[in-house]
Amino acid sequence: MQDDYRIEFMEDHLTWLHQAIEEGSNCFGYHVWTFLDNWSWLNEYKNRYGLLRLELDTGTRHRKKSARWFRELATSNQLPKEW
Repeated sequence: MQDDYRIEFMEDHLTWLHQAIEEGSNCFGYHVWTFLDNWSWLNEYKNRYGLLRLELDTGTRHRKKSARWFRELATSNQLPKEW
């Protein structure tokens, strides 16, 4: 599943977080909202959040593009140059 908007959001957030740390902020970690799809009642259950897509009828999980991106980020400890 293509979810470039999620990757862009996390990349922007981590870029600003890195700047804050360099300026003296105290941060020891970062985590995503949820690894598995969930829905928000605030947007009428339209968007799915998470790095894995959950098929409700079968329980099957599928990695989204953002999951692969986040894995590369966590493994290399650097923002991936291309995604």
